[in-house]
Amino acid sequence: MRRVKMLLILVGIGAIGWGCIEELSTGKDLKPNVWFTAGPEDGEVIFQNSVEFQWMATDFDDDLGMGKMFVKLEPDSVAWFDAWSGSLKVFTHPEGWQRVYERRYEILDLTDTSYVFSVKVIDGRGADSTATTHFVVRFDNQPPIIDSVTCPPAKISPQQYDLTITIYAHDVARSPRSATPDDSLEFYYKLVGPRGSGFKTVESDPEWSPNNRTFTYTIDGQAYKDKGQFTFWYKVRDRAMNTTPQLSCKFEFVQH
Repeated sequence: MRRVKMLLILVGIGAIGWGCIEELSTGKDLKPNVWFTAGPEDGEVIFQNSVEFQWMATDFDDDLGMGKMFVKLEPDSVAWFDAWSGSLKVFTHPEGWQRVYERRYEILDLTDTSYVFSVKVIDGRGADSTATTHFVVRFDNQPPIIDSVTCPPAKISPQQYDLTITIYAHDVARSPRSATPDDSLEFYYKLVGPRGSGFKTVESDPEWSPNNRTFTYTIDGQAYKDKGQFTFWYKVRDRAMNTTPQLSCKFEFVQH
């Protein structure tokens, strides 16, 4: 009886397998599936001039082994003015669909504009699917420039003192439109008192913010007379996370 059951099971499996083979050979070819696993998200702004995309593909018919993959970048030619060299330059990429043999593709020396990147996967019987993503390049690899800081006098009379420090800065980039607008620059600061004075350090909160451009604080100068220097540390960063070196203002309360 067991042998009969086993034979029936094997016959059933064989019939199902033959049905699948027959369906694949005579039925409609199903499209493969393709999706990105690495690279800019759709609509993302990136602040670098190179990018790498990676993707995966599956096929219900399991006939990708005989298939092909292609990629395309649009636009494939962009003229731009290089503010650093003062000259007109052109970015070019091969036109149209390009055959690739790996599930990854790197593009270098992108200029500032909006791009559309597409991957097309074609299975062994000609069915194809395409994945597309849009991204914007705003290349910026330079930190902001600090123009001036309203530091207090190096020596201040020992009295109640309303400290106000404002940081003025601007950003630079290869293309002017890639530079961070002045009102979007972020600032960090930290005020440290003289060693052993008991002054509690004041630090920007949140750590980085456009609102940290101006720092105000009231100090009882009499309490810190002749105790040493205060140090105000500050730095600036742009939206590409390029950060200036940390600089400082120093001052102290002394009896004139």
